Amino acid sequence: MDTTTVLEIINMIDNQLAAYKERMSAKGFDMKKLETPVQGELTKLKDHLQSFIEGQLNAAENTTVE
Repeated sequence: MDTTTVLEIINMIDNQLAAYKERMSAKGFDMKKLETPVQGELTKLKDHLQSFIEGQLNAAENTTVE
C-alpha cells in the first residue's frame, strides 16, 4: 500500500470518529468521559496506520544520501 492511500484511510477514520463524537454529543453524552469499544478500536487502527507512515518516512530518510 502506498503512503497516499494510507493517509487517506487515516483521514477517513478521523472523519468517522469526529462525526460519531458529534452525533453522541448531540444526544447528550459527554464524549470526554465516554469512549466506546468502537472508538478505541478505530483509534488503534489509526495509530497502527500512522506507524506505517512513520516507518516509510524513516526508510526513505535512511536511503537518502546526505
